[in-house]
Amino acid sequence: MTQIAHIFPERFDQLLAELSEPTNLCGTAAFHDRLLSALARYLRAETYGVMQYSRHSIPHYFIHDTVPEWEIELYLSGTYRFDPFFRHWRENGQAGLLSYSTLGQSSRQVRDNLDEYTLRFQPQTGMVDEIAFLFPKIGGSVDNYFFLRGDPFHSKELEALNTLFPMLNALSKLNRNLMLKALKDGVSTETDFPSTDTFIIESVNRRIIYASPGWHDLVGGDVTLSDAVAQARDNPPSTPIDLGHGHILSEALEADFPLAPGGRITFFVGRPLASPSLVIEDVLQQLFADTLTAREFSICDLVLRGHPSTSISEKLGISLGTVKNHRKRIYRKLDITTERELFLLLINFISTQDAC
Repeated sequence: MTQIAHIFPERFDQLLAELSEPTNLCGTAAFHDRLLSALARYLRAETYGVMQYSRHSIPHYFIHDTVPEWEIELYLSGTYRFDPFFRHWRENGQAGLLSYSTLGQSSRQVRDNLDEYTLRFQPQTGMVDEIAFLFPKIGGSVDNYFFLRGDPFHSKELEALNTLFPMLNALSKLNRNLMLKALKDGVSTETDFPSTDTFIIESVNRRIIYASPGWHDLVGGDVTLSDAVAQARDNPPSTPIDLGHGHILSEALEADFPLAPGGRITFFVGRPLASPSLVIEDVLQQLFADTLTAREFSICDLVLRGHPSTSISEKLGISLGTVKNHRKRIYRKLDITTERELFLLLINFISTQDAC
């Protein structure tokens, strides 16, 4: 690491020193909080936390002390469907350090979500840049350590963190294995998964290695669940069985997984399946096409992209007064009075569709 010690040297030295605390706390419930805090101090992040991404489930917040409740509600109500970090994980399954720059080199769909996310949703938070560490877990999910701040992250900061990622990833893996061993040995009840999730770990010969509290009562007492578990075990990995109130998912374990090499973990996830990612233009068409004229639709689209009236005037080649008159008519038709209400109208529509 000497080759990167010149990058913000005082802060980097401080980060290395502070990493000793989460290292000593590996295998405990405090690990995530201490690692998150050390990274947040190095990055001087203003908003940060940890959430679990799954390819199939709605994201779950683990640590969110600095995230306003309204942002969490906004995100979980449907904004997650535009989250480029989430879409990147669902499409590629790649762990690592993600930034806007790396997402800009991903698929066209991820790039489209990135544009929508930064233009429409992030301005609501007051932040201008975001990065995320994705650390893989067993069961086809990752822990997303996310960091936002009101000024752009420096390329040298990202260079330093990219160099550190293999060590941080190994630390995360050690924490995961120690926590699961403590569960198996009966010295801890911390699962490192959402409280709504119960699971069973089996060897390659289907011998039970560990079952989380309530697994046998939940699955053994419900014929539908028992049948779904059997079906999930026989299905290809990462194929969820939707039960409406939750879903069953069975995943193969790595050959070097200490508790059950090459075995299997099967979850009952008591959260809804995540809805597909969205393209904002499709949503706007569904929401406004029958209500607004073509010109009003164009203006509404630009407003939701964060453009002020002066910018809309220039882009559409019409006078500022005409833009203002159109905005008044749009607000009157939609029975709203502010730009924020327009944004909330969009989010509420997405949330309604998400619940269908």
